[in-house]
Amino acid sequence: MLASFSFSGVMDVLADVMITMETDESSLTVPLRTSVFREENTLMLMPCLSTPDWGLKILSLYPGNPQKQKPFLNGVFLLLDGEDGHPSALLDGRTLTALRTGGVGGLAVRTLSDQDAARLGIAGTGVQGYWQVRFACSVRPFSMVTLHDTIFSKAQDFADQLKKDLPGTEIRVARDSTDLLESSDVVMTATNAQVPLFPDVPKLFEGKTFVGIGSYRPDMREYPDALFKVIPSIIVDTEHALSETGDLMDPLDSGVLKKEAVTPLGKILSGGSDLPAPGSGVFFKSVGFAAFDLAAARYLVKEGKTSGKGLELDL
Repeated sequence: MLASFSFSGVMDVLADVMITMETDESSLTVPLRTSVFREENTLMLMPCLSTPDWGLKILSLYPGNPQKQKPFLNGVFLLLDGEDGHPSALLDGRTLTALRTGGVGGLAVRTLSDQDAARLGIAGTGVQGYWQVRFACSVRPFSMVTLHDTIFSKAQDFADQLKKDLPGTEIRVARDSTDLLESSDVVMTATNAQVPLFPDVPKLFEGKTFVGIGSYRPDMREYPDALFKVIPSIIVDTEHALSETGDLMDPLDSGVLKKEAVTPLGKILSGGSDLPAPGSGVFFKSVGFAAFDLAAARYLVKEGKTSGKGLELDL
């Protein structure tokens, strides 16, 4: 798989679409994603239309699946030609989501974290967590990666895999979430937590870069109010995050976070807003956006054709 794309290539196309969202939003037609819930499970429909092509991603999210040794997320992505509407590619939704989400997290680390950040922490050791680490390690020379998961054996297996994939990098399993914070300059979270993962202690969050990708519903939250009391820069992948995730909705409702303090990453990338001051601390929150999937799918299909990967079908 790694032979058919580059980490920087994925991040570059995602940066381009974030800039487009700020400078030429009319070139994209992106309805709000449709989420249908059945108990704790979710079906998501995410369409996006652009001039060269259209895309539709369908995902099923089953939080109970990992306990059964099954994937939390499944789905497909359909790419269609924008000129006549014919289907041009079908991609595995789980793989596309993992790479797109890893790319968004990596882009945030590349853009927002301090250049000398040496220690990376990841909470959540599933597929999403794996790709967050791989993309982040492609943009910063982290000397140590610290892992945390509520299932210790899962974290240990994850550590064993990373030791193979990141030779020369120290990989360790944290004692708890406090240990993760104290051992990291950059912290990434990829969990389905409904209550914050970390203690509500402001000093634990000072001066660090945080990348939250796990909470995608109003009833999910990975970070406590303490973060917003000491982190001055709150960055989002899309402003829709303000109404989709408990990580932002709850602090906004309580008043610990002000809406005017939130900046889209695309605004920074396009030069419309300054980068956070080095060492001041920043929180980046991603909830995903169909335009990211379309850009990543287009890139992967192009790279796949160039490298001769994939299977040609008569659709």
